[in-house]
Amino acid sequence: MGVDRAIGTGFRLGEPVIGAALTGASWGDLPAHVAAGGAISHAAMRDRILRLAAGLLSAELRRGQRVGVWMPPSAERTALCAAIWWLGGVVVPLEPSLPQARLTMALQGSGLRLLVHHPQGAGGGGSFAAVRHLGCEELLARGDAPDLAQLAERAGRVLPDHPAVVLYGEGRQDTARGVVLSHRALLCAAQGLAARYGIGAGSRLAVPLPLNHTARLTAELAVLVAGAALCDLPAFSAPASHLILADADAPPQAPPPPQMQPGMVLLSGDARLIRGWQRALPQSRIFNSYLRAELAGIAICSDPRDPPHTAQTTAGRPLRGVEVMIVDPRTSMDMLLYEIGEIWIRGAPLMLRYHDDLRASRKVLDRSGFFKTGEMGYLDSEGRVIVCRDAFAQI
Repeated sequence: MGVDRAIGTGFRLGEPVIGAALTGASWGDLPAHVAAGGAISHAAMRDRILRLAAGLLSAELRRGQRVGVWMPPSAERTALCAAIWWLGGVVVPLEPSLPQARLTMALQGSGLRLLVHHPQGAGGGGSFAAVRHLGCEELLARGDAPDLAQLAERAGRVLPDHPAVVLYGEGRQDTARGVVLSHRALLCAAQGLAARYGIGAGSRLAVPLPLNHTARLTAELAVLVAGAALCDLPAFSAPASHLILADADAPPQAPPPPQMQPGMVLLSGDARLIRGWQRALPQSRIFNSYLRAELAGIAICSDPRDPPHTAQTTAGRPLRGVEVMIVDPRTSMDMLLYEIGEIWIRGAPLMLRYHDDLRASRKVLDRSGFFKTGEMGYLDSEGRVIVCRDAFAQI
């Protein structure tokens, strides 16, 4: 690591195609999804993914086509996204919580060919009238799934840099543009997150975020490839080993009982917010992160090996495959340690582009592959990133 850059290291990058990663994962009867109605094993989840993939093929889904997903949190929704990725399709998450302007943008701008919805209906009234509708149960009922070889042959070849998501988010760090993320970006972000925080077989991950939040997408994928369980239950209503809140607000005024406090909570905020959550959840280890939709969600976050107080004072270290450079915005020259400049980031989780906005993409993507975040910060001597808005909040 150079004196003026931070590079996430320590782990080998895995297979950067989601379908291949899911094919290689075999977790049997371990729970993959936990909800009020019960738990579903990884074996059952894999079966649903294959059946949904076969149903999508019979609905003539082809590689690169956009599929809108309008469903509440469920095992079917997780399996549907995985099936779309397996076939090389592109997920367009549609949430009722999205402002109407963004829903309209997603519908008109993303080129949707198909909308898959819950049996209760697609919702959205006439907004979706021009898009073909299919219920998730209808896809499941279209017949048994073929074997993997036959499915892969019918789906065609999917490459790491093929688009996987067109995201119209609503987090504090999201833009109004659609962000196009590749298989490589999503999978590397998911694997990096799982590796840093020990998300694996037996872990129970709670992520009370909408599907159009990139932290939710990468967390769901991390569950599938790491053998963990996704808990779609209200936060602190059931024991969980990991809780990802990302764009968290103030902590709960009434702290949950100790047995309901997760072992790890990952937030994204300034020092005051982190301290508040540390007081509210004394039994949990609180971590901080830097969140951007253009970086497949969380690209920088606290390292468990660092002292706990660094979660208050820094955004953490880059995940594996991520490089951070601090640049003078006037000259584009590297800054030294502790010198404030613009935060530039590049690596595997970086977006492909903004959807249908080449000018905006060129504005934020440097020729050498760096994403210009537009935010100011600096690096400390241990390779941790300090965002200036967080640094000022320490006072």
